[in-house]
Amino acid sequence: MSYGSKLRAIIGKSVLLVMLLVYSSSVYAQTGYTIHGQVMDAITGQPIPFVTLSVANGQVSNETNSQGYFELSIPQPLKQDTLSLLALNYQLKQVPLLRLALTDTLIRLNALQVATSPTDTYFSLEKSFQARDTLLKAVGAIGKNYTRKPTLLRGFYRETINEQSPNLCVSYAEGLIDIYKPAYSFTKKSDQIHFIKGQRKPLTAFKIPVLTPGPWGSNMLDIVKYQEFLFRNGQLNKDYIFELTSQTMIGGQWVYVINFKPRSFYKTSGYFVGRLFLTKEGLAIVRAEYELAERGLSLLNKSLNNQVYSTHLSKRSYVANYSKFGDSWSFQSGSIENTFSHIPSSSAFQSRIDFVVTRRQEGDDDTKPFTADQLVDYSKMTMSSFDQTSATFWKEENYLLPTLPLPALLTGSTDR
Repeated sequence: MSYGSKLRAIIGKSVLLVMLLVYSSSVYAQTGYTIHGQVMDAITGQPIPFVTLSVANGQVSNETNSQGYFELSIPQPLKQDTLSLLALNYQLKQVPLLRLALTDTLIRLNALQVATSPTDTYFSLEKSFQARDTLLKAVGAIGKNYTRKPTLLRGFYRETINEQSPNLCVSYAEGLIDIYKPAYSFTKKSDQIHFIKGQRKPLTAFKIPVLTPGPWGSNMLDIVKYQEFLFRNGQLNKDYIFELTSQTMIGGQWVYVINFKPRSFYKTSGYFVGRLFLTKEGLAIVRAEYELAERGLSLLNKSLNNQVYSTHLSKRSYVANYSKFGDSWSFQSGSIENTFSHIPSSSAFQSRIDFVVTRRQEGDDDTKPFTADQLVDYSKMTMSSFDQTSATFWKEENYLLPTLPLPALLTGSTDR
């Protein structure tokens, strides 16, 4: 059964059917057309989640959802371009757009057998220095590997909070933002964010802190741009141990996998544990997977925010992905997951935010940052209610399809 059929079966004739339905008319007269489909493993037939979809060297992009489904709106001038699909441990797939059906298109990716013992000139030093030496080279190459001019991005985010027992979605929000991203070589110039629009269904029983506020998700995830906890002034943080573990492939690029962990619990800046993925050619950091280590969790739980809201964070994990924009790399997508408890009620919760870049445009000498009144202000964000949203809310915009079945909270059957 296709994604659209599943969605129709779940929500029938409700308001959400109108809002989230895979539109029967896939052709937009002014903007082009929309492709709906699913990405699967060529051998197992299993759906592949969070595959990066890229058109026109990254000008238009999106991502598959947790079930491998996607929707991609293509501007008319790009209809003769090629769709590129990139995923961890899979070979690159490129398909001319004109060969794809507009609905129920199925794309299969070929998995890669992961290698475990990489050897080349970057790892000619003794084992204890291999990973550190390579990462130093990668840090030194950030200025040339990533976008060298200001870039204008459009991004979509979705954040959910679920109570674990009973399994119930208690908060659901999604939004669209524009980002002014300075060149990666200017690490001291922060990204600027402008909120466009959003919609939400809020928790009504009691207040829980927004642990990962959606509009700032890209800032929290771009480990290359905001690198202080691992790299400082071109040097590696000595409070971490780095170790080369394997090599694999991400969308046709061979990459090294380098693990990192705190040298000691007592080191004040060793807050994370995880792994980095570096291209063998050019040493660009193109993926990061990491989570708060014990000391990082302890520090966060002592923060004023957690004390005010009486919550205890037991886990926070991050994933960040990069893709090519022209001949440079740029932040593409990521997620943050939190597992925490509300102390007064002894209730356990899990929250997740997903973020994906859907559009890119290279700036020029006339491209200016947002003015002060254009910058996002969390207290002034205008969010529509899911109960009031029309069918055109995300029309002509690329966005991450929701996972099915839809949370009970959204259908109105279990509103708290």
